[in-house]
Amino acid sequence: MLTHNFFGQTKEIYLNDDLKSITKAEFYKTTNNLTYDLKFDLDTLIVNVKVLVIKKGKISNQKLDTIKTNLSKVSGKEINENNTIVINYFPGLDKCNSGSGSSLLRKKYSRYLRKIKNIENVSQFFVYKTIQGTKKYGRKLEWIPDSENLIEKTFFPIHYNCGSFALIDKNGNFYLTKGEYDIETIIDLIKNKEKTF
Repeated sequence: MLTHNFFGQTKEIYLNDDLKSITKAEFYKTTNNLTYDLKFDLDTLIVNVKVLVIKKGKISNQKLDTIKTNLSKVSGKEINENNTIVINYFPGLDKCNSGSGSSLLRKKYSRYLRKIKNIENVSQFFVYKTIQGTKKYGRKLEWIPDSENLIEKTFFPIHYNCGSFALIDKNGNFYLTKGEYDIETIIDLIKNKEKTF
């Protein structure tokens, strides 16, 4: 009887953060500080993902309408057709965001809310995949669920540590930051839309 020893045979694959296959050489190619690597160790597979921190692109008008309709329905807020949509996305707890928070963090988000409300043509949404862990950002934030995982599927297919954000202009152009970010950056990006999108 012939037997094979399959123990210890773990396949390893390499992907970009659009979940498209890349070579090992492309994955390890020297890059600037605008990328980072994620590794998922599954039972028989190791998945290595090269994450591009900042990504720009464009969604279709149909997808834009779907996102607007979805966010409006879940939040109960109308979105003006000329508004830039801001989505702060909370993917769930991880090593980066599982702490209890601090008064400094809550003050930072409170200050951000005051500033964003004073900018015209902006619709702000705080969206979560799982609600646990969102309270640490303060009571003034109105968190809504990612209904039908629409935001996750469209922009954040992987759990990026700490959270992420998406800016979407009236034409469907988007700007993403995947992973830890300074919330004050959003104010600067919105004030410089021509450069951002």
